[in-house]
Amino acid sequence: MKTSSHGCYPCFTYSGMIKYSNVNKEHAVCGNLYACLVCMMKNTKTERNRRGAAIMIALLAAVVVMLAATLLIGLTRRMVNAHTGRLDAAQVTLSESSAADGLAFLFSQQGPGVASEPLQFDLAGVSTKFTLLETGTAGIRSGFYPIENALRAVIIPAGNRLISARKIDEFTVLVTFFSGETFHPTSEFVFETDLDPVAGTPFLYQGEEGAVIVFQGGGSALLCVVTSAGVQVQTTVNSAVLYSGFRLSAGESSDGTPLLIVTRGANLGMLYDCESGEPQHIGSPVGTCPVFLADGSIFGSVTRSHSSFGIGHIVDVFNGDFNNDGSEDMAFATRFSLSVFSGATGDIFRTSPGGSLTSWGSVGGRTGLCGMWMMPGGHEKWFRLGYDGFSEFIPEMNYRLGWQGRFYGSGNTLAGFIDGSAVIASSSGYILELLSGEVFTGDADGGETDFFRTAANGVDACFNPVNGDGIRLAFSTVNLYRGSETQGETHIFSIYESDGERRVFHSLEGLGL
Repeated sequence: MKTSSHGCYPCFTYSGMIKYSNVNKEHAVCGNLYACLVCMMKNTKTERNRRGAAIMIALLAAVVVMLAATLLIGLTRRMVNAHTGRLDAAQVTLSESSAADGLAFLFSQQGPGVASEPLQFDLAGVSTKFTLLETGTAGIRSGFYPIENALRAVIIPAGNRLISARKIDEFTVLVTFFSGETFHPTSEFVFETDLDPVAGTPFLYQGEEGAVIVFQGGGSALLCVVTSAGVQVQTTVNSAVLYSGFRLSAGESSDGTPLLIVTRGANLGMLYDCESGEPQHIGSPVGTCPVFLADGSIFGSVTRSHSSFGIGHIVDVFNGDFNNDGSEDMAFATRFSLSVFSGATGDIFRTSPGGSLTSWGSVGGRTGLCGMWMMPGGHEKWFRLGYDGFSEFIPEMNYRLGWQGRFYGSGNTLAGFIDGSAVIASSSGYILELLSGEVFTGDADGGETDFFRTAANGVDACFNPVNGDGIRLAFSTVNLYRGSETQGETHIFSIYESDGERRVFHSLEGLGL
């Protein structure tokens, strides 16, 4: 057999494996197999050599393809398993979250006693079991909501949300809606105006909670009706709208046009059309002020002439069923008098015993609407509303704590302001400071009155303090899905009760309310 040009002696076994006898060690099998293959391919005289080399290359290629296929199949299997695992985990998470919502609903309907029963929910093939870990006191629900330059913003509690409007530059206003259990921003938008936001009031526009916001400056004003979807209605008024001692109230006309009532601290005011900007004078009886009632009608008149005799500026307006007749009434407090418009009869009851009205409020189921007057001789007089008017009474001890302005009550608990701070107190002697500083009130979550404190970088909130401390229930969870059991999250439920209604707030451990 002749050697190749490289000195190799190729020969083939029956199995197709190539053996080499190489006097030139440069091309030994362990040294340069490729060079030997090249030698055989170049040997045009021997057909067997060419076939052997081709078979060798085909075998090597087949091995490479098999290895690649094996790796691809393994990778695909791992990808499918990982994706399936993610889908299973997502299904378990969604089902556990839905089960927690179901448990919260049970608590709202039946109360915390449900926790004494086995709690298991089967949703989308996932079985979620809740195990009670601990019970305790939830405390008064509170939170903090960051708002840049909050002290320069207009903040409006409206229905189950907070609405803020603030200038972000000379010609731009940012309006933000805070809502949900955590009261974090849920929507916001900007619009252009060179006027500054100065005040606002809640307004239900086409079934959605919103607000009428007043922007003012340079002798003109802009009235804007806003919802979470943006500015719905706006109009310019070629004069100032707000003055010191103003009070706002929004509603709509019979044809659905948004209207704004602005009173200037007495029983006279202005009614503005928020579409055209057209103003009308409006008045009401002495000791009251024009305002929209709870049913959407206007208390006051644009056709009848009313005179103000200086009985005192209106310092507070609020509504409620003060005489338990099933109809919504409206109360008006001045510096000297307390008046009530009866929603059932249209009568106006007023008391003014001769001193200064220092504190007032309504406690349903106990004293009802009442007020305290500081008389010229330095002694106190308390009066409360009955079916036929006001009469003097002796209050319980927790009414005599030095309340200033309106207090808010539920059962044996009062909340309000003492020495400039918002506090809560009960007839048992318990008293706790809630907030201090720039504090205002409103109902932002559809429950009792909430307290808010503005700071430079946001707003502190204290929700429904007269409801007192809630009940805290902590649960661990286990999920069973496709025969596999996994540990779930730790769920916290805070339950608050007031007048037979329950409000339930749900969170995960460590995430807060």
